[in-house]
This record gives sequence, structure tokens and C-alpha cells, in this order.
Amino acid sequence: MTWAGKIVAWAALVTMVALGAPGAARAQEARDLEARDLFVAGRYTQALTVYQDLYARTHHPTYLRNIGRCHQMLRQPDPAISHFRAYLRDARELAPQERTEIEGYITEMQGLRAVQAPSSPPPPPAAPSPAGTLGAAPDRRERPALTRRWWFWTGLGALVAGSVITAIALSGQNSHRPPCPADTVCP
Repeated sequence: MTWAGKIVAWAALVTMVALGAPGAARAQEARDLEARDLFVAGRYTQALTVYQDLYARTHHPTYLRNIGRCHQMLRQPDPAISHFRAYLRDARELAPQERTEIEGYITEMQGLRAVQAPSSPPPPPAAPSPAGTLGAAPDRRERPALTRRWWFWTGLGALVAGSVITAIALSGQNSHRPPCPADTVCP
């Protein structure tokens, strides 16, 4: 297969993958509906699993809110607070009323955490690790998926456009006629 044929085949494959995206969107909508039904039915652990999967696939901030609500209903204040704060941080154009609602959930979970906390004294501070840290976990903020970044799609579009242009240009250069000598008429 020539390079031009390979490029055209690759471009066709990319087009087929891109056209498959609507099917993925329908599957995501079905999973979202499943999670909502589980939540409404009071099956918070199952709903939590589905919402975590949806967030891992899409990194959409609404799923952070939904994960926080599942933890809230399961009376797990620390993960609920963490997810609510992440939602407030990541959600764009959040209405003031919704921000107030989420802050109320955080306050409620902080109160639950205080009630659930044992009345024993706090544990002694951890000994430093050999690396010199206090054993704290590094701050790892989750990055959006590669396909959720603008430069990925821009690069992919440029690659496909370049591939198509190259294929067209190469398909016109397949003549193997020798050059015509000067001062002669060639067929």
C-alpha cells in the first residue's frame, strides 16, 4: 500500500471513530439515568459507583456534586465535603443559589463529622519519613482527560487536514513519464 493509501485509510479510520461518538453519548445518558434512578430509590452505594465511573470518563463537575450527595446520604462527611468543594472549584457559571445550597451541604457535613468524631484525644503527630516529609500525601489534582483538552482536538484536526492534503498531493504525482527534453514536443 502506498503512503497516500495509508494516509487515506488512516483518515477514514479517524472519521469512523469520530462518528461513533453519538453512540457513546447515548450510553453515557443511559448510565446517568441509571444513577439518578438508583439515587432516588435510596440505593446510594450503587449510585455512587455509577457516578464515579461517569466522572472518571467525562470529568464533568456535575458528577462531583452527585458523588458528594451520595456520600452525604451515606453519612460519610469527609468524602462528601471533599467532593462538594471540588464541585465549587470546578463548576463554571454556578448560580449563587446553587453555590449557597452546596455550601449548606458542606456545613451540614462538617456538623456530622463533629458528631461522629470520637471524644478521645487526637493521635500524636506522625514521625518524619526517611524522605523528610511528614507522611502527607502529595497534592495530586486530577487532570481532565486527554480528549477534554482543546489542544488535543486542534492537533487531531490539523493532523487529519494535513493527511488529506498530503494524500491529494501524492495522488497527483504518480506519473512516471520521463521529462521532456528541451526544444522538443512531447506527447
